[in-house]
Amino acid sequence: MRENSEGEYSGNGGRTHRGLPEEVGTEVAIFTRVGVTRIMRYAFRLAQSRPRKLLTVVTKSNAQRHGMVMWDEIAAEVAQEFSDVQWDKMLVDAMTHRMTLHPQTLDTIVATNLHADILSDLAGALAGSLGVAPTANIDPERRFPSMFEPIHGSAFDITGKGIANPIATFWTAVTDA
Repeated sequence: MRENSEGEYSGNGGRTHRGLPEEVGTEVAIFTRVGVTRIMRYAFRLAQSRPRKLLTVVTKSNAQRHGMVMWDEIAAEVAQEFSDVQWDKMLVDAMTHRMTLHPQTLDTIVATNLHADILSDLAGALAGSLGVAPTANIDPERRFPSMFEPIHGSAFDITGKGIANPIATFWTAVTDA
């Protein structure tokens, strides 16, 4: 599960001294208590609905000590509402190892926009190809329409080559979000 309404891709930041030796570029990740709580509740509800009732929260709180620590704290708070869900937390770099070598220990995963972007590509590769993975953009409150698409997007780079794999497109139709 990927939080994609805020986080590392929120577009905040900028550049100064362009083209000069002192040029600086910044990217500012924005995490709000409302946004993180929303995705955590949705992730815990999803984990609760699945047979294993298992959730892994992925952050990088050992190095990013503000937003990521807030993710950890909110996960612990929300977990109190879901006593039947077993949960753990992993640092994103350790998660790549766990996904690759011990995927059977995982079920539902929740992460920030950037971390889940990377991990979902790894999951697609582990499944055999990005071409077979579906994705869904869901409003947890169900106030707005959801969007379902293959994880690879439109794949314009292979248009007309006769090599597209339609499996992910079909799977988006059966994605249960």
